[in-house]
Amino acid sequence: MEENTKNSLRKYYREARISAPDKEKMSEIIVSHIKSLEIYQKSRTPILYWARNCEVSLLEICETRWENGQNFGLPHCNDKKGDMEIFLANKNDMLLDKYGILAPFPLQENVILPQSIDLIFVPALAFDLLGNRLGQGGGYYDKFLPKCEKAVKIGVCFSCQISETPLPVGDLDVKMDFILSEKGLIKC
Repeated sequence: MEENTKNSLRKYYREARISAPDKEKMSEIIVSHIKSLEIYQKSRTPILYWARNCEVSLLEICETRWENGQNFGLPHCNDKKGDMEIFLANKNDMLLDKYGILAPFPLQENVILPQSIDLIFVPALAFDLLGNRLGQGGGYYDKFLPKCEKAVKIGVCFSCQISETPLPVGDLDVKMDFILSEKGLIKC
C-alpha cells in the first residue's frame, strides 16, 4: 500500500489518540488488565515501553516492578535508522534516548536478547482486529519484532485506535497475538 495511505492513517489515529478523553483513567484500566493476565504474571522479564505522545502509560507497572525488585525490559533506540535493543530497566540507570524517551542505559551486561523474550507489550498508532500494527513510521518495532520468535506480542492502545478494517501491511510486518485496550483483551 502506498506510503501516502499510511501517512493519512497515521495522522488520523494520532489525532484520535490525542483527542481521546480520560487517557489517564483508561491507562489505569489497561494496567489493571495487564496485571490480571496469566502470561504477564508468569513472565520473568516482560518487555514494557515508556509512553510518549499520549500513548497508554505503563508507568504504574514499571514502578511496581521496581518497588518489588522484579525485572522488566525497556527499549533503547540506538539511532535514527530503526535499530532498537532491549535492556533490563534499572531505575538508577535511565537516560533519554534520541527521541527524548526515558530508556535504560545501554550496558551490554543488561541486554535482553530477542530470542529470550517471552512477552512483549507493543505500542502503536493503530491495530486492526487481525493483529496488524500501524507504527509511528520509524521502523524500530518492525525491525525488532521478527527476532522475538518465542514472544507473545500484545499490542497496547486505547479502543479508539483499533481499526475495524484491515490496516495496510508489508511482507515483513509481524502480527500481534493480542490487542489490549481499556475494553479488554482481543485475540488476533
